[in-house]
Amino acid sequence: MKRLLLTLGLIAAWLLGNAQNFTPEVGVFYNIKQTISDLVVGPSVSAGVSSTQPSVVALTNKKSQAFEFIPVDGKPGIYYMLNGEGMYLNMYSADAGNYWTSIFEAASNDLYSEWTIEGDNEVGFRLKLSHNNLYLASDNITDGSALYTDKGVDHANGLFKAQVATIDDRPEFVVLEKGMIYEVEVDGNPYPVRIYGKDHTYDIQINVPDGFYVDKTTLTPADFVATSGNVKVEVYALGSAVHGELFPLTFSYERGGNTEYLDTIQLTAVEIYPRYYMKHKTSNFVIGNHSGNEKHPALTEIIPSIEEGGYLQQFLLRKVNPQLDDSLYYIIQDATYAMMRKVPSSNWDVEWGYYSPEAVWKMYKREDGIWEVKNNMTGKWLGTDGLTVDSRLYDDKTFVLNATAKPYSEWFFVAAGEMFDETDARLSTVTISTGVLEPAFDPEVTTYDVLSPVDVEQISISAKASSLSATINNNDAVLESSVGSIDIECVSGDGEAIKVYTFNYKAIGFEWDARGETSAARSVPSQWGWKCANASWVAANSTAAGTVRYVDNPAGYYSLGDTLNTGVNIDTIPFAGRIMFVRWDGNVTTAGVYSYPVMLAEGKSYTFKGQYAWNSVIPADVSTTKLTIGFNSMNDNSGTVVASNEYIVESTKLLELNNAEFTFSVPASGLYYLTIASDATILAALANLEIVGLNTSVDNTQQEKFSAITTAQAVIVRGVEAGELIRIYNVSGQIVSEKTALLNETSFTLGKGIYFVKVNQEVVKVIR
Repeated sequence: MKRLLLTLGLIAAWLLGNAQNFTPEVGVFYNIKQTISDLVVGPSVSAGVSSTQPSVVALTNKKSQAFEFIPVDGKPGIYYMLNGEGMYLNMYSADAGNYWTSIFEAASNDLYSEWTIEGDNEVGFRLKLSHNNLYLASDNITDGSALYTDKGVDHANGLFKAQVATIDDRPEFVVLEKGMIYEVEVDGNPYPVRIYGKDHTYDIQINVPDGFYVDKTTLTPADFVATSGNVKVEVYALGSAVHGELFPLTFSYERGGNTEYLDTIQLTAVEIYPRYYMKHKTSNFVIGNHSGNEKHPALTEIIPSIEEGGYLQQFLLRKVNPQLDDSLYYIIQDATYAMMRKVPSSNWDVEWGYYSPEAVWKMYKREDGIWEVKNNMTGKWLGTDGLTVDSRLYDDKTFVLNATAKPYSEWFFVAAGEMFDETDARLSTVTISTGVLEPAFDPEVTTYDVLSPVDVEQISISAKASSLSATINNNDAVLESSVGSIDIECVSGDGEAIKVYTFNYKAIGFEWDARGETSAARSVPSQWGWKCANASWVAANSTAAGTVRYVDNPAGYYSLGDTLNTGVNIDTIPFAGRIMFVRWDGNVTTAGVYSYPVMLAEGKSYTFKGQYAWNSVIPADVSTTKLTIGFNSMNDNSGTVVASNEYIVESTKLLELNNAEFTFSVPASGLYYLTIASDATILAALANLEIVGLNTSVDNTQQEKFSAITTAQAVIVRGVEAGELIRIYNVSGQIVSEKTALLNETSFTLGKGIYFVKVNQEVVKVIR
């Protein structure tokens, strides 16, 4: 018995080792089935249309999935693989650096098209490519998984079996926007039904319900050939169409005396939709077609004339679920009826295309009238990266409120008629050459401060009107620091309404110490720009506990120097001047950030200088604390970090003022914040803060009437009426000199230092 079993085992092993490779019959078409998935080799399909990408797909018995193995002359056992549509299964050869992609092509390509069958059809065989001696397999085993030509002989997804193909010779027919109800406007523009068809040897009949009309009721094989398979049927709704009901529009053909139905879509008659312009909030351009590729939505200049193509900038907003009060819409381009959608194969591109789930948008209108538009598939916002004509739209944006830098994600939907509203006297956008508008522009708000760096004396302001029929007086106005204010008028097209917008110049400099002010009404740190959540701000020299305040000439403060010229900073130098107490205790925890706003210009180099000390409050087990001083685009340090420096303070050196200094620049002109933070609960002090490269500000509560300049020997005051009293103060608030103004200019001989020139209630800071 044992001998018999051994003999049978040897026979089985011999048979297995000498099994013949599968030899296909010439002229027979086969489906090639992936053994692990039961899917077959064929082209991947997008919206019903075959691509040139070989994949493993569900069996549909189409000619594209049926392959004939054609022997290669002079090469036994090697075949070309040609499908029923006349396409060869090849490796992609146009890119020399591509070692893996397979493709369907109309011609064979030497070694890139030659396949060896290894294995029989019982267990399964593999397909080896002659070009690289590697094998065909997919990375995944789901419907549509692409096939590659770079796999090893043992790849789990590279084993196939062949079965004789059954070919369905019915013509291919796909309604591209299948799955939606066609809302056709009564007595309006025709709605295009987009069809893809192939292999049509019969006439396709279109059966039209009552109340509707199509431009062509019969589609011939020649119609499909002439358009490469893409046919458009235009459907009209007549005045007799019944509203609120669904009606079928069917496609069929006659074959052997029988009617074969290809597809059915649902029509409904609706009133004419209003048209809108989708206007970019920041740039004032509207969405239209990119000049280089009409499939790409992009920012465009408004085209008022319909005859010149202006309808391409107008849209229908159509609810996805008309019966529900939800926020889901289609954005449909007028005339073409193309839908704005995320490109199905991309995570960011947007195109004008036909219906797909990527064409659904979740849209919100805020109280200020601005819309946010989010793709329902990606959950990302629609926006642009640029503000110029042809800036393309993308759907991968995060939302930014009142964005001054990309991404730009805010929109207005303006009824087409309102774009030329004769009664509208509003501005829609305002652009300034430098600085920041406070508040952010709103067409209904008419008064603004223009926050500007103090060394900018002129700011140009340009505006655009909400209505194209309106006119703007004093557009491209120049706001001058010496004048302090300008008006821009918007006049409605009928001349009946005028809206006046006022812009006030407001310089933002760096007056961290309130210019030495000591009066209770003028010396509160928060009045001069300091901010910190929950901080209690009080006047200079206040003794209120737990507060943030100024103190002049505080007892016990000192710095280290070398007055004896020993070469070592060991000399104690008493401090006389102004400090500002800043606390991280009570309501202001170590999460609190003290900040001061400054307007900084791109391309300039700034140097921050200042002193800091640990005054008191020493938590248990804490001997050092870290102060972080820097500049940030947000006052709570949550924005763009321009500079950030850490300074360690020791509890054994209370009241010792240490120096901080660093140089920095900013990526763009705008409003930034000096920020100061602590990692421990302490009471600290700041002194002699300065930003070198930033001019001082002026008191913009009053218009400046005089100027003070420094020379090598003196401070010269100009613009003061003769007989007026000029007083010069030091940083401690003491008068160091005073004179009665002369006719043209008044000169003061002063030593090096920081001074404040005061005439009446106006103060100017100078550094000599």
